[in-house]
Amino acid sequence: MIEIRFHGRGGQGAVVASELLAQAAFLDGKQPQSFPFFGVERRGAPVTAYTRVDERPVGLRTSITAPDAVVVFDPGLLASESVTDGLRSNGLLLVNTPRPPESLAAPPGVRRAAVDATRIALSHHLGTPMLPIVNTAVLGALARATGVVSLESLRRAVEQFVPARPEENRRAASDGYSEVRAVEGTGSATVSGPKARPPAPRLPEGPIASVSSETIHTSAWRTFTPVIHLDRCTKCNFCWKFCPDAAIEFDANGYPVLRLAYCKGCGICAAECPPKTIEMVAGA
Repeated sequence: MIEIRFHGRGGQGAVVASELLAQAAFLDGKQPQSFPFFGVERRGAPVTAYTRVDERPVGLRTSITAPDAVVVFDPGLLASESVTDGLRSNGLLLVNTPRPPESLAAPPGVRRAAVDATRIALSHHLGTPMLPIVNTAVLGALARATGVVSLESLRRAVEQFVPARPEENRRAASDGYSEVRAVEGTGSATVSGPKARPPAPRLPEGPIASVSSETIHTSAWRTFTPVIHLDRCTKCNFCWKFCPDAAIEFDANGYPVLRLAYCKGCGICAAECPPKTIEMVAGA
């Protein structure tokens, strides 16, 4: 049996990826199982999903704590979440990143693979520029790196179970399959754990959490980061007016300044900026 754990952010398609992988495995004549872990996720928040694939019916009904492969949709999760916990020494760490796979920190003996699924998704207009949907490109890379499913079955699963832009998603899967880069299982001597964060505030009981956004740091949710080009800024203050997280303040000259600890990369500021002064940049 092969056990795969997906780590992504809400809106990237991690849960759908686990389901598509299971469907592709079924089309290959195997016995799959797929299920997500649901907490209080919303767009941008960390999400986990699981897939098991076997030649026989799968009887386990537990979360995957010792995966054969870990798939990371957002490289920022490598620093903010313990995504490699339990990963088997001969397993695979696959990350959506333009970086070379040998630069990825991983437990000793783990194979590392990388694919620039964000670029692939954007090239096929999957999702939005602020939140590209990278799942099919990542699945193509996973199929090549593990052989858990065939590319043909993955493309058939996309055709049957992805109602939106199926042809573009099939092409993204093929691109991920051909462009994945992998290195053998040397791994890194040490793996960086999640960065220390301030303790979460104790929220009041009831349907409304009446705490200030000053107490909640959502920077770990961010996939794209706003960059303000001040040479085009007209000081209209629209970015400040529409920011839902109080992530923008002003300098002494009245120009907007980002407070990145509170920015979750929603892209509202860029969408609402009249002179289009704000650009959303991946990995900034």
